[in-house]
Amino acid sequence: METVNGTICISHAELTGRIITTANLKALVRKGQVKQVQKGGNGREALFAVESLPMKWRTEIYKRFPDLQEQAESKEFLDTIQPDGAALIFFENYELADGRKLPQNKIREYSANAAVMNAFRACWEAHVSKRQRSGKKVLAAKEFWARAAASLPRLADRWPHSLPGSARRLQMKMAEYVEQGYSCFISGKYLNGNAGKVLTEEQIGYLATSINNPNNVDDTAVARAYNVKARILGWKEITAGSVGVWREKLQLEASAGRLGVTNFRNTRAMQVKRRRPSTPLLMWSLDGWTVELLYQMTKTDKKGHNVTTYTNRLTMVVVLDVFNNYPIGYAVGTHESPALIKEALRNAARHTSELTGQMLRANQVQSDRYAIKTMADLYAVMGDKVTPAQAHNAKTKPVEPYFKHLNVTYCQLCPNWSGFGITTNPKRQPNSEALNKRRHSFPDEAGLRAQIDEMMRLERMGKHEAFMAGLDKLKPEHRLPLSRESYLLNFGAETGFKNVLEGQGLRPTILGTKRDYDCFDLTFRDHASERWTVKYDPDDLHTVLAVNEAGTRRYIMEEKYVQPMALADRKPGDVEELQRVRDYNRALEAEAARRMGYHLEEARKVIERAAEFPICGTPALGSCLEDRLLITDSRGQHKDRRSAKRLTAADIKALDVEAVEVPIMQPGDDYKFDYNNF
Repeated sequence: METVNGTICISHAELTGRIITTANLKALVRKGQVKQVQKGGNGREALFAVESLPMKWRTEIYKRFPDLQEQAESKEFLDTIQPDGAALIFFENYELADGRKLPQNKIREYSANAAVMNAFRACWEAHVSKRQRSGKKVLAAKEFWARAAASLPRLADRWPHSLPGSARRLQMKMAEYVEQGYSCFISGKYLNGNAGKVLTEEQIGYLATSINNPNNVDDTAVARAYNVKARILGWKEITAGSVGVWREKLQLEASAGRLGVTNFRNTRAMQVKRRRPSTPLLMWSLDGWTVELLYQMTKTDKKGHNVTTYTNRLTMVVVLDVFNNYPIGYAVGTHESPALIKEALRNAARHTSELTGQMLRANQVQSDRYAIKTMADLYAVMGDKVTPAQAHNAKTKPVEPYFKHLNVTYCQLCPNWSGFGITTNPKRQPNSEALNKRRHSFPDEAGLRAQIDEMMRLERMGKHEAFMAGLDKLKPEHRLPLSRESYLLNFGAETGFKNVLEGQGLRPTILGTKRDYDCFDLTFRDHASERWTVKYDPDDLHTVLAVNEAGTRRYIMEEKYVQPMALADRKPGDVEELQRVRDYNRALEAEAARRMGYHLEEARKVIERAAEFPICGTPALGSCLEDRLLITDSRGQHKDRRSAKRLTAADIKALDVEAVEVPIMQPGDDYKFDYNNF
């Protein structure tokens, strides 16, 4: 059913379906009793004017199609409606004054409005154009818009619109659409906001300041404070519900003011997603953690009473290899301090030696900013690059979630577990009544340290295989050795005293025992007058580091090898160590001889140069000695030698003086000490 030029038409299929036979219909058309508005064929369907049919068939049609006229009129517009892609893009990209986008249901609704209005506009223009060409009277606009408004309910089935049902309002909306475009369909609540009680920047600023209060004031109190100021300044008063709406609008700055910068960075700021290092030793992350295990401690108060407390906890600094969260180093103490961090790094260095046979450094060390000025140099020793984490941002440190892993995996199963942090839901915390009953079974400090050591042993054991498999893939350029000298210099303990070189070398007292150390560096004995500080590793006393008072000279000292006096007591290795000492002494004597030869050569050059100028203001070296020393010649004469300096150069050459040759060492000569030569 449809309307053609204002005529309600029925199709051939609808008419011959139990209303009239095809033969009767053709006969009526041939006789002119039924008007055929459109012939069929070429994809078209034959249409017949309903009003031209005999009454009996017309009545049957109205019985079967009670809203025939309405259906025909809506079909006229329905076939004309086409989706408007430009409208869809316009409404999807439309941005409201507060930065929001339109909801999806409104985008579909407004796009349907535009499509239906486009169809009405096209039908009206086609109707006017056709009537003008035929010379017939144009259909009145009032009648057209009445038919268009009547068709809207049926059009809504396929095109869910929100156009006005009144013909007058529909005609006015078309005028707005022609003048304003797509924006005329957007509701005023999106364009102008609600009621608009808070409009000016001054009002918004005052309300935002109250909402952002660090005391986290509730909406009712904020509204009450705002209304006090509103009555004074003539503003509209607001309700707690309005404050809630504005709290949502201002949630970015409100979260920073109410909850603090740390919470803002953790919940609002953009987070960086990273992947783990590809092999071990590429990155270490370290931090301190108060272990959630309790121990008992007894102290004597001022009155002399023994008081036992059961709420004591220890602190552990963990150096974590981020490759597979392997605890490469750790240290336990009463509180976090630079000394405890240093001990954890020392443990990491020693553990790398246990794993690989060589002390190794990390390519990158990440820490927090605790004592960063004090610890920066030490971090640089243990890592090629030092990257302190951002302050108050726990998410940047992989070691932070690791502490939760330890707490859940190990600590939570212990009877002396103290629970999670104080901000945790109380329902997840241990039963305080049960803790109080079994407090007497809590370990002491030594017992708790053993408990923590066992926990870390299990951690290392469980991840050791994967760690070593990853270590095999470490590139040579990323394998950074930590020298013994650097290790002792930064992590070595000190005896507290200075030592000087003796015949037996250096003899410091370490851990209550006098020990002998010596150095096979030839230059060490050039500084026999220096006073040395000895740095040592309590776990490995085979070598120590000697540092002078100025800190400018450092030597690795080896513990002296004890040789047996009796040949029968010799064991494997004694001969080699003895030969090593002899080789050193031989090299030391050769070096001393080389230096003496060099000095004699330089002295010879000075004597020869002085002999070339006998009458200059500076006397020759030999003359100077004769003036100062009363040493006679082979004839027992001294005065003649002394008087010779007053003669001219020619007279000196004529004198029969017995010269004494001085042996001069040449570079490379194998000089042997012979004190009869001097």
